[in-house]
This record gives sequence, structure tokens and C-alpha cells, in this order.
Amino acid sequence: MKNWWRRFKKWLALPNSDKWLLLQATAAILLIKLGLKLLSFKTFKTVYAHCIANPAAKNYPTSYIQQLVWSISAVSSALPLSILCLPQALAVKFFLRGDDCFVLKIGVANPVQQFSAHAWVEKEGKIVIGDVPNVSYVPLWDWN
Repeated sequence: MKNWWRRFKKWLALPNSDKWLLLQATAAILLIKLGLKLLSFKTFKTVYAHCIANPAAKNYPTSYIQQLVWSISAVSSALPLSILCLPQALAVKFFLRGDDCFVLKIGVANPVQQFSAHAWVEKEGKIVIGDVPNVSYVPLWDWN
């Protein structure tokens, strides 16, 4: 119970803009997670593509991108659900939908012991969210 009280006290200390971003991130993560669970991947892709289609062109400041990544990561670790890399990457891509430079990538790694897949978002070759140190993933698909 102390853990929740500590989180609540941290929440109260946050500026209103951070609280709002955390609420938006929570809603986006939960809707994406629900969509991935309940819909076929083909249907989810269609719905998601519709949600991010035709945004006004934007250039996001670095501070906003950092706050967004912080909020998505914080929400993903605080929720009692398993929020893995794909919902996190999809949420970041959703919030940054006005800038076509952000690319969601899905790749695979085949270490000697175990096959693994991963999703991340890049801008101009730099990873925005989903960096995994010491593992090299080969991109299979770019989701624009």
C-alpha cells in the first residue's frame, strides 16, 4: 500500500501539464493494448492507420518528445498489465503522428539461445523509445 501512496504523492507534486500527459498516455496505452488483444492484427492495423491518418504537419520540440517517452515508460511500468515494446512504440508513434520522420520499426534478433522480436521508434536513425543495449535487432518492417 505504501507504494501506491508514494506514487500518489508524486502525482500530486507534478505540474498539471505532466499530469495531463500521463492521463493521455494511460488512455492510449490501454486502448492500444485492448485493440491488440481483441482485434486481429490486420483489423488493428486498419483501425490504427485510420487513427493516425492525415494529421497536421508538426515539428515536435525535443523537450516534448522526452516528456512523452518518460510518460509512456512510466505508465507502462506502473500499470498492473504487461505493457511490452509494441504498445509503447505504437503509443509514441500515435502522439508524434504529425511528423513523418518518426518511424516505428519491428525487428528480430536470433541469438544463439533464443529468437526474439522487438519494436522501437526511430527518428533519423536515432532510437526514441525501445532501445535495448547489447542486442542487435534486424529490422523487418517499418510502420509509417
